[in-house]
Amino acid sequence: MATHLRFISLTVTTADTEKTYRFDQQATVVSGASGTGKSSLLMLLKYAIGGKAMLTPAVRNHVHSVQAEVVVGEQHMTLKRTINDSRTDHVDVLDPETLTLRRTLPIRDSAGGESLSDLLLAALRFPRESIATTREGKATERDLTFADLFTYVYRDARGIDQEVVGHLDTWFKSARTHLFKLMFGLTDSTVLELGKLLGKLKEQLKAKTAEYESVQRFLAATDPRTDEELRAELADLRDMLQRADTALASLRHELQESSAADAVLRQELRTAIEDASKATQELLAAEELIEAREAVVAQIELDLSRLERSATAIEKLLPFHFVVCPRCMQRLDARPVPEDHCLVCLQPDPADDDVDPAAVQHTRNALEQQLQEARTLLAADTEVLRTARERAQQAEFLTHSLRRQLDAQTRGMVSPHFEAIADASARGATLRASIDAVTQLRDSWARARAIDQTVRDIKARRTRAAADQKARLAELAVRKGLVTDLSRNFDTMVAELRPAPWIESATIDPTTYLPLINNGSFETLQADGGGIVTCINVAYSLTLLEFGITHPDVLVPSLLIIDSPRKASGTNEQDQERGRRTYRSLQAIAETYGSRIQLIIADNDSAPLPSSTFGKIELDYDNPTVPGVAHPGPGHTGRAEDERES
Repeated sequence: MATHLRFISLTVTTADTEKTYRFDQQATVVSGASGTGKSSLLMLLKYAIGGKAMLTPAVRNHVHSVQAEVVVGEQHMTLKRTINDSRTDHVDVLDPETLTLRRTLPIRDSAGGESLSDLLLAALRFPRESIATTREGKATERDLTFADLFTYVYRDARGIDQEVVGHLDTWFKSARTHLFKLMFGLTDSTVLELGKLLGKLKEQLKAKTAEYESVQRFLAATDPRTDEELRAELADLRDMLQRADTALASLRHELQESSAADAVLRQELRTAIEDASKATQELLAAEELIEAREAVVAQIELDLSRLERSATAIEKLLPFHFVVCPRCMQRLDARPVPEDHCLVCLQPDPADDDVDPAAVQHTRNALEQQLQEARTLLAADTEVLRTARERAQQAEFLTHSLRRQLDAQTRGMVSPHFEAIADASARGATLRASIDAVTQLRDSWARARAIDQTVRDIKARRTRAAADQKARLAELAVRKGLVTDLSRNFDTMVAELRPAPWIESATIDPTTYLPLINNGSFETLQADGGGIVTCINVAYSLTLLEFGITHPDVLVPSLLIIDSPRKASGTNEQDQERGRRTYRSLQAIAETYGSRIQLIIADNDSAPLPSSTFGKIELDYDNPTVPGVAHPGPGHTGRAEDERES
C-alpha cells in the first residue's frame, strides 16, 4: 500500500508574530497572485522536513523558524527547523500535543548516528538503501534519502513544465530509477548489495588487470627468459655456489694451519710497529718544542737589539739643543713651548728612567740573562730531539726488518693462499649477485602469477555475483507486470486530461520509467508548449499516486504536492478547458480515496470547480505567506522558484 505521509499544519514564525496554515482536507489549494508566496509556502513544507528549498528574500530576512505537524506512517510528530542560523542543519522533533522536545537530529547522515532521513524512512517503512555509483572514476556508494523520495512527492514550479521527477539531473538519475524500483518492488536490498559488490569488483578487476599488464611489460623488457628457464638456471647457480663455498672453506683452513708457525714473528712485528709509532710521536713532540724554544730566543734577541738602538739614539741626541727644525730648518725658539716639553715635537719630555743610562743598562742585563737561559734550554731540547730522532730511526729499521723477514718466511705459502682465497671469494660474490638477480626476476614472475590468480578470483566472484543478481532479478521480474499496469493507467489518465488532441498513446518506459508520448521521449514535447508538458507531468504524478493507493505492495507516498498545475497554459478556451479537466481529475481522486491521500496544490487562481472537496488557503498582497511583513505590491514580486536553494 502507499506509504502514509500527510501534512496537518505549517507554522511560520517571525520575530514579531507567527501564522499557522492548516491542511485539514484531502485536497488543499493555495491560491494568490504572483509574488504573494504560494511557492514559498510549499517550499517551507519541504524545508521543514529537512529538504533543500528555494527561499525568497522575504523568508530569509524575516522568518525565524518553520514548524510542520506531520503524520509519517503511524507516527504523529512536529518538526521544527530554524532559518539562517547555526542550527539550520538540524531539525527538532517535538511532541505534537505539548510541543516538548523529543530529540534533535541532523539533516544529513552523521558518522554512526541517526539522521532525520533515517527517522522518516523508518516511519514510512521504506527501505533504507544505498546504491553503487562512481565519483572521480572510483566506485563508491550513495545513500537513498528521504529527500530523494520526496522528489516523487513534490512537483515544484521550476521543473513541472520541463522535467519528470528531476530526470534531467544526471547526478539524480540513478537515485530516481532505484527509488522507482524500490517503490514497485523491482529491486531489493539483495540486488542493490550485489550491484555495489559488482561495482567494487569491476574497479578491483580494472586495477589488478592494469597491474598484471604492467608487470608483464616489465618482465618482457627486462629479460627474455621464461620462469622455467630462470628456475633451472637458479638451481645451477646454487650448486656452483655451494662448490665455491666448500673450496673457500678448505683454503681458509689451510691458511690457518700455515699461519700458526708465524704467530711469534707477527707478535714481534706488532710490538715493533707500536714502538715505532710511539717513537714517531716523541720525535714530533720534540720538534714542536724546539720550534717554540727558537721562537723565544729570537724574540729576546729582537728586544735586545731594539734596546741597543734606542739607547744609542738617546746618547747621541740628548746633548743637542735644537733651535731650528731638523726637517724644514725653521727656527724653533720663537714659538711658545710648555715647560718639560720637547721643542721639536711638542710632546712631554720622557721620564728620567727612560733615558737614564743606569736604567737602560739594567734592562740590557735582564734581557741578556733571559737570552742565556733560553739558549741553555734550547741546547738541552736539541739533545732530546737528537735522541728521539735516533730512537725513531731504530724503531723504523726494526719494523722494516721484521716485515721483510715475515714476507720472506710467508711468501712461498701464504701469498698463494691469499690469492686463491681472493679468487674464490670473488667467484662466490659473483654467483650470489647472479642468484639475487635471478631471484628478483623469479619474484616478479611470482608476483605476476599471484596477480593473475587474483584477477581470476575477481572474475569468478563477479561471475557468481552477476549470476546471483540475475537470479534474484528473475525472481522479481514477475513484478514488471506492475509497470505494464501503471503504463496502462497512465494512458487512461492522459486520455482523461487530454493535454493535446494529437496525442494518440501514453506509456511508461519499462527501462527509464519515464513517460513516452506517441512512443517519443519526454524531451520531444518541449517544442509543443509548456502547458502540454505540465499536464502530462501532472498525469504521471497522479497515476503514481493512485496506483500506490490501489496496490497494497507498492510503496508510493500518499502525498502529492503540485506547484502550478496550469503553468505555461494560455488563456484561450482550449487551455482553460485543459485546466478544468486537470482539476476534475484532482477532485475525483480526492473524493474517491478521501483521507487515504493528500493533495496540496499551488495556483494563481482558486480551483476552477466549485467544490467542497478543495480546502482553501488564499494569499494576497495584504496577507502574504510571511506574516507581519508588508508586501510592496504587484510591481515588486519575486518567485521562490527563481531563488537559490537553502
